[in-house]
Amino acid sequence: MKTRLPLLVLFMMLFNRPVLAQLGNGHINGTVVDPKHTPLAGATVILCAQTDTTIRQTRIAGQSGAFIFERLAEGNYVLRVTCVGYYTFDLRQLMISKTQPSLALPAIILQPNQRQSLKEITISAKKPLIEQRIDRTIVNVDAMLSASGGNALEALSKSPGVMVDLNDDISLNGKRNVLVLIDGRPTYMSGADLAAYLRSLPAGMLDQFELITNPPAQYDATGGAVINIILKKNRAQGFNGGISLAYNQGKYARSNNALNLNYHNSNFNLFGNLSYSLDQNYSAESYSRFFDNPDGSLNNHTTQNSFYHQSSNGFNGRVGLDFSRPNTTFGLMLTGNTRPKNDRLSYTNQMHGNNQLPDSSATGNTDGQYTSQNINLNLNLLHKFDKQGTQVTADLDAVYLDADGNQQSDLTSYQAGGVLSGIQQRIFLTPGNTRIYAAKSDFTHPLSGKAEFTAGIKSSMVINDNALNWFNQSSSVNQPDYSKSNRFRYAENINAVYLNLKKSWKQLGFQAGLRLENTNASGHQFGNILTADSVFTRHYTNVFPSVYLSYKLDSAGHSRLTLSYSQKIRRPGYQQLNPFLFYRDQYSYTTGNLALVPTPTNGFGLQYNFRQYVSISAGYGWGNNQAQLLTQALGNVLITRPYNFINNQNFAFVPYVSFDPLKWWTLHANAVLIYIINKGSAQGVRVDQRTNIHEIETSNEFRIGPDWSAELDGFFPGKQSFGQQAANSSVYNISAALRKNMLKGQGSFTLTINDLLNTFNRSQSQTIGIDRVAAFSTKETDIRRIGLAFSYRFGKQANARKRDHNNGGAEDEKGRTN
Repeated sequence: MKTRLPLLVLFMMLFNRPVLAQLGNGHINGTVVDPKHTPLAGATVILCAQTDTTIRQTRIAGQSGAFIFERLAEGNYVLRVTCVGYYTFDLRQLMISKTQPSLALPAIILQPNQRQSLKEITISAKKPLIEQRIDRTIVNVDAMLSASGGNALEALSKSPGVMVDLNDDISLNGKRNVLVLIDGRPTYMSGADLAAYLRSLPAGMLDQFELITNPPAQYDATGGAVINIILKKNRAQGFNGGISLAYNQGKYARSNNALNLNYHNSNFNLFGNLSYSLDQNYSAESYSRFFDNPDGSLNNHTTQNSFYHQSSNGFNGRVGLDFSRPNTTFGLMLTGNTRPKNDRLSYTNQMHGNNQLPDSSATGNTDGQYTSQNINLNLNLLHKFDKQGTQVTADLDAVYLDADGNQQSDLTSYQAGGVLSGIQQRIFLTPGNTRIYAAKSDFTHPLSGKAEFTAGIKSSMVINDNALNWFNQSSSVNQPDYSKSNRFRYAENINAVYLNLKKSWKQLGFQAGLRLENTNASGHQFGNILTADSVFTRHYTNVFPSVYLSYKLDSAGHSRLTLSYSQKIRRPGYQQLNPFLFYRDQYSYTTGNLALVPTPTNGFGLQYNFRQYVSISAGYGWGNNQAQLLTQALGNVLITRPYNFINNQNFAFVPYVSFDPLKWWTLHANAVLIYIINKGSAQGVRVDQRTNIHEIETSNEFRIGPDWSAELDGFFPGKQSFGQQAANSSVYNISAALRKNMLKGQGSFTLTINDLLNTFNRSQSQTIGIDRVAAFSTKETDIRRIGLAFSYRFGKQANARKRDHNNGGAEDEKGRTN
């Protein structure tokens, strides 16, 4: 507490500081032409501070060669203009002052056949870590030093408002119904599968995160919040790319490596990414479980110590081509990944009677080998009808997910005194596949008076087929256990249409959307010689409204208030419906629930923004009959499955601030404060729970010199609950990074240290609502690590204007395969 209090006080003080004094209303405009005064559309124009030559703004010259820089503070600037086939042009001593707030430059002529006469200067491209937009927050991953050498999940967990809990579930500003996209397209995974995929994706492949807390009607209704992970894709003319290599060492080694390549000319853009990751981790856990008699007296208790180690290799590849004509762009993209994984769980159990004396014991091992492959083919089209912005986009997606698992479990039991009582050997085979086909089209039409109309349609089909084959080994013979073996096939078709209208006035903005989704689902649990077939079908149609109001508090629009409302739906993940009984150890099982149904959620949001530097948001959400995990005791065995039974209300307050305490120091700080009310009953368990969740994150950027920079981050989550029956104690994490730029700014070495003080070990208490059971656990993982990363960029790096593909034909199907 003593460590966190000063940071909390500092955080609260930030809101009383004038953070934007250094920005102004100056502007610089001009045009870029060749010696014949032909406009050079697409030329890159960079404006730098003359004192340290760091980039302040970047523009791409339009069709007429024109560019403009706005909202400039007083001071001296340097202008650099580059274009493929021409020499770089530098212009110094551009001064913005009170007496000269604007500069109209003469035409800048780029010479193709003569050397520059101006002295070269070195420019360090420094993107801001956080960018605040009206409807989303942008996180530039390259600017996050502590993410260097890490993976996508680690970088995402360091983003403001994002939390990854012990079960690998991702939440954004307290919203757990998060839709995760890659380049606007779904991952078709969730939970542990999504976390494993993100761990296999090196941070060196990432460009940005888009964090959208209240998504509009164009997004699938499943997403209560949206996180869009944008991979690197340079649009500069010519051949360019980058490579990143990283090694991390904790108890076990990790490595994340990526290669990004692009070739772009006036007609097409060819791009690709290739990555390899080695991920190793462990968890050492201790459990104590106490089982009471109906009268409250102790019946027995068990203790367990376990050690889990996993090692996986991730191979990711992506190749794409955009072919452009004057008004039409056609694109295709092929993405693939494979993740072979091995793991081992070793544990010892000790049973104690009501006299607290040892009664029996057991030792066990579970060894697993797993493979998974994911292939995604996307075809996309963009056609522009006019220069006003009328356009249509279309996407076709085909996704093939295949997974296979093989687990072998050995359990040796002993009576009191260590006398052998039995040996159990089991084998679990878990083959599965998912096929997803989706088509989507969006139409955008600007209207007069700063208005815009958009509409879209989408249809998707998902087929998920999984099996669990359970065998008991006896004398090296595998005997099928039909009572626990199973095969489950789930098919889901969703057809959607949406309309959206937005309109802007001088200070007021309005947006309203309506999305209609028709869902047709069926499930088939295949029978065997002991279990009968069972089939279910569901058909339902829902309408999801969304409304947004924004108001500029000043004429320049620097201060803005936004009020929003939207209705979404929480659909169960495909594996949550799966009734398989998954074995962890002799006392712990998890299973799905065929009876789960989708449930609507509602949310209001109010947000205040002051430029890029202050954001304060408050939200209220509610939903009835929400699905939640429930753990029940069957003898000495705990079985966890989801049920629809929770009526939920949640209140959220999320402040964020960014400013420069000193010229060489930038501070970002945010807090997530959530109050949750959960009520409900299921299976004889009543829940009436009120929970406070809070976390504070700080990120400090230090500019030590022209080529040196550092970062110091703090993450302070308070006590949190998971479901209705588990809570973990408060922990905190301090991480640091040091970067040295080299090779004329094209390369860098970064040293990172995660969990600097070795304080991010969690202890979890599971004591709420399990009938006559109290359970406690502690867990230690491989969090503390030191790493070294190298990155190098080659070719032209300035980004031209990106083509913004609409989201692929499947926004949420990938996100529900677990």
